[in-house]
Amino acid sequence: MSAEAAADRSRAMIAMGVAAAAGAATWLYVAQVSHRREAWDSEIYFSVALPALGLLVAALAFAVPLRPWRWAFLPFAGQAVVAFVQNPTANLLPAGLLVFGFFGAICMVPAYVGAWIRRLITR
Repeated sequence: MSAEAAADRSRAMIAMGVAAAAGAATWLYVAQVSHRREAWDSEIYFSVALPALGLLVAALAFAVPLRPWRWAFLPFAGQAVVAFVQNPTANLLPAGLLVFGFFGAICMVPAYVGAWIRRLITR
């Protein structure tokens, strides 16, 4: 493996950890601040956390533009893990996973925009 490929892989691994940890942290923070069991029961989740995750996704896709769709879904994978750990017997968990997938699909827009801007700059 070349040094450049190793550096790209290292950046991608760091970005994966940042994306998943940021998603998990926002879920925990919003739930704690709003005194709700689930973060999306609070208006803070939709007015602050989701836009912040969208900006993070765009920044990660700018930093690591290869396969930008993954940056859109990893924060919500982190949130899904936290939601499951907090309540493993949740009746609506399958529906919640669909909602996390929907949020990830929405965040594909800033991910592809971030990757597109990076490609424009580095031409």
